[in-house]
Amino acid sequence: MNAVTEVTEQLLLPDVIQVGSSPIYAAVSPNGQRVYVTNFGSGSVSVIDTATHTVLTAIAVPAGPWGIAIAPDGLHAYVAAFGNSHVVVIDTATNTVTQDITGLNKPLGLAVTPDGSRVYVASQGGNRVDVISTATNTVTASVPVGIGPRNLAITPDGAEVYVTEEGTNTVRVIDTATNTVTAVLTGFTFPRGVTVSPDGQRVYVTDYGGDRLDVIDTSIHAVVDTYTGLSIPFGVAVTSDGLLAYVACDGDDSVAVLDLIARKTLTRVPGFHAPYWLAITPDNSEIYVTNNGNETVQVINAPAGVYPNVGPMSGGTPVTITGEGLGNTTAVRFGCLPAASFRVINDHQIRAVSPLFVSDVKIDVTLGQNTTRTVGRFYYLQDSVMTGISRTSGPLSGGDTLTVTGRGLITTTEVRFGNVSVTPSTLLDDRVTVTVPPAQAPGPVPVTVVTQSNAYGRAVYTYTNPPGISSVTPTSGPTSGGTPVLIEGTALAFTQTVTIGGTQADFGIISATRVAVVTPPAAAPGPQMSSSRRQAVRPPPPAPSSTPEIDKDRHINFLGRYLFNIKASGPGQGLRPLRDPDAVEDDAD
Repeated sequence: MNAVTEVTEQLLLPDVIQVGSSPIYAAVSPNGQRVYVTNFGSGSVSVIDTATHTVLTAIAVPAGPWGIAIAPDGLHAYVAAFGNSHVVVIDTATNTVTQDITGLNKPLGLAVTPDGSRVYVASQGGNRVDVISTATNTVTASVPVGIGPRNLAITPDGAEVYVTEEGTNTVRVIDTATNTVTAVLTGFTFPRGVTVSPDGQRVYVTDYGGDRLDVIDTSIHAVVDTYTGLSIPFGVAVTSDGLLAYVACDGDDSVAVLDLIARKTLTRVPGFHAPYWLAITPDNSEIYVTNNGNETVQVINAPAGVYPNVGPMSGGTPVTITGEGLGNTTAVRFGCLPAASFRVINDHQIRAVSPLFVSDVKIDVTLGQNTTRTVGRFYYLQDSVMTGISRTSGPLSGGDTLTVTGRGLITTTEVRFGNVSVTPSTLLDDRVTVTVPPAQAPGPVPVTVVTQSNAYGRAVYTYTNPPGISSVTPTSGPTSGGTPVLIEGTALAFTQTVTIGGTQADFGIISATRVAVVTPPAAAPGPQMSSSRRQAVRPPPPAPSSTPEIDKDRHINFLGRYLFNIKASGPGQGLRPLRDPDAVEDDAD
């Protein structure tokens, strides 16, 4: 969990642009030249020139314009008109309304698919998401969802739509191939804004009632991180490089700037008036914030700094340098060494690659021929090396939490299980945590850590079949419990719990085919069900085997060959194998 903290760094004072009444949403054209702002109170869309920060025109639209989205080719803008339940289409070349689409029900948020073929619209009044074909400008499908869908976002591959629902405090996931809901995520408190990271691996949701930003892993459809201390957050926007997030906080009239790599808050920008939505220019240099409280849009510049500011000693880390007056930069140095390469994007941004080095350094840029300015610091870490993984095997279904240990792991971008890529849920320099993905077939796969400079993998994870029980010996005992039992079967090496009649029993793993158990007390005589790893099976008829005995020292002894101590700890940890002479033989069976 990442708490938002105050820091002294401030962004430059923003430009203020007057727009219409009660501005809500803002969207930037793909070329970055225009920003379109919906004015809910005045029934219009303001068109802002990003070069001059002036309003070029105001386009009249039906009552209550709310969400706005621009097609990937930039030729059309789609506006949700809450007042008359329509979606209107604006020709961006002429700034005129060319189509009026009906069949919606109090639409709010909307988004265009990456291929431009469809528009997904949150119809709040109908508790559904409507799908518009951009070829025919008609509603072609409707997906029933929960109460109060508000905003939505589409993954970069166009495969999924994430919908925030205030009425149910959930986020629903829609499969665009079938237009069906495939997952429902709970635990939110009035979720409002939603956006997807550029790589599609993370979804960011503002919790209006919970004063936080939740981070969803799209591979497992679960919240994996949270930024707290955000006062009544509304909109959220992520830069095109995935390094920074901006959150509009209505509670304290500020914009919070979050570093998504270091997973911390860089700064708060104060001085807004009920900020609602944000839009970032494609070069990440400017952020446009709608002020619902005073009919303006404020423009702030990206905070000066270096992102990310850590990388391995081997160099090769791509970094983004932001600041003012960088347009005539002629050199970039990491300490005394020149950058491996650099490219000036504009007056506010430089992309550079760290050189090979051995210590922490300041980063200097040379402006023109003579002026040198320090723009930040870069911290060198040891080259990424994996030293181990916390577990070496698990079920085909995946889902277990696995920790990769090593050094220089802070720049990890993915962990691969064979050819399946997983995004880390937590990142530290000495450890990375991931959720094990499912597999199609049992067997070993290599585990590889991929960082910004190298890929390293010397670990193997083995997927195993579900466990099965073939025999239980003996098959009866007193209701007082305490009977030693030998369970034989398959894939028992990773047994997590053993229950008899629904009650957990102390157990110890002998091998992949044998588990020793001590029966718990039973409420009444009669047949009981036994289970291993939550797979319940009825005990089969007795198989030829020796019955274990308990000696006077409270040890379980199987033919004198397996010795277990009974510990006083809880179920599932009560037995500890001391020696296992037939482990190799059992595994070969």
